[in-house]
Amino acid sequence: MISSYRLGDLVLLHLSEWEKNEILSEYPQTIGSKYIIKKREHCDVGDIDLITQIVMDNIEKYSHLLPKNITESTVIHLRLGDVIAGNEWHEKCKRPLNTGYLKSLVADDMNPKYVIGKCFFAKTSSKNYEECISASNEYLNNVITELRAEYFDSGNADIDLYCAVKSKIFIQGKGYFSKLIVEIRKRLNLYCIETAVVND
Repeated sequence: MISSYRLGDLVLLHLSEWEKNEILSEYPQTIGSKYIIKKREHCDVGDIDLITQIVMDNIEKYSHLLPKNITESTVIHLRLGDVIAGNEWHEKCKRPLNTGYLKSLVADDMNPKYVIGKCFFAKTSSKNYEECISASNEYLNNVITELRAEYFDSGNADIDLYCAVKSKIFIQGKGYFSKLIVEIRKRLNLYCIETAVVND
């Protein structure tokens, strides 16, 4: 349930060497591990440029795991887990977007809609796991119902990222994973709806 695989933090916040080595050890075949290795070899390459290249080099290998209509779809990222009901400041400032607000963003959107995201807990997360999981499930179900969306549950952060990058439209959620997706899509001139500055 607790994961050290914080891909957004890795690229945008620059984790410590110890944290990077933990990712290399626990998640050796991931985008994050490939990024760490390449960054150590080519430290002069920009972070977003490098991660974008890694994603594009690998995305087609996993396209068979994505929804068949992903390139015609809207993908909404939800930050779930600790931020839903956690008590730490970093969790409170990443509370999820209001369901009504999300619904307003897709009011005229006729694309198929997919929601990505899973309950995430890091070592620094609050420990009220059951409360967070229950609130996450309720929030997720409300969003799916209100937006008439389908939950794409890959169980894998890298596959979720590929799904978001391949989509026609991406709607940003809270947190650095979502911000990373936005930055990659910007490099690829793909349309995003950024929501980080919205207060709800």
